[in-house]
Amino acid sequence: MSELRIRTEAPPSAQFVDDWRPRSAQAPPDDGDDTPFMPLILALEADMSGQFGLEVAVHPGRGLPPGAPDVALELGALLATVRLGGDATRPVSLMTGVTTQRHARQLAEQLQAKARALWPQGSRRAALIIDVLVTLSPGTSVVGSVRLPAPPVPQPVLPVQPLGAAALDLPLRLPVRLASEMLPLHRLLPLQPGLVIAFNSGPDMPVMLGDHQIGIASLVPLPDGRQQASLIAIDLKPTGERA
Repeated sequence: MSELRIRTEAPPSAQFVDDWRPRSAQAPPDDGDDTPFMPLILALEADMSGQFGLEVAVHPGRGLPPGAPDVALELGALLATVRLGGDATRPVSLMTGVTTQRHARQLAEQLQAKARALWPQGSRRAALIIDVLVTLSPGTSVVGSVRLPAPPVPQPVLPVQPLGAAALDLPLRLPVRLASEMLPLHRLLPLQPGLVIAFNSGPDMPVMLGDHQIGIASLVPLPDGRQQASLIAIDLKPTGERA
């Protein structure tokens, strides 16, 4: 009988070699965000399978070149073909048509709504890029990428706090009506540049706050030649349509 013996136990852990591989040069920079996006990816896969009526596979993407659209025009052209009753297995020669862009925009809006609803809590990613593979027939498929921006962070709504006595320190501008005159319509018909319309000025001028008169003011000359309106009486009454 042979003396060969076979050991079945594993070698010591110190003899294991780590299988380390550097990141691809095309991969986006590692932001250290390990938040699981698989539930969102599976939901997007099911959503697009229903829209296209075809088998769809969704995988995390590696990034898009600068200036690339949020939704690949190939996916927009395929969605337009399916919705308009065309043959999805035939290649689309023109990717820049208005119909293609409109359907790509609609697909982006639908996927972004799904992403906002299922975006994982605590993620620091600014956007999620996915690669979409739609199988048309055995050996024929359409591939395109989609960029889904992260939902905006909701800002907390601060409760309304009454100003109280601090409201008395708020600055407020009040218009003063220097003069007014009731004129018949026929005096305004010959309006033209340079026409002088006479009106009577009075010493008491109303101080206005919205549609209400709140007081009476008079002009007081200042040393520098200007004039200011000084409040001489409180007189509350409506002057507009609201009482």
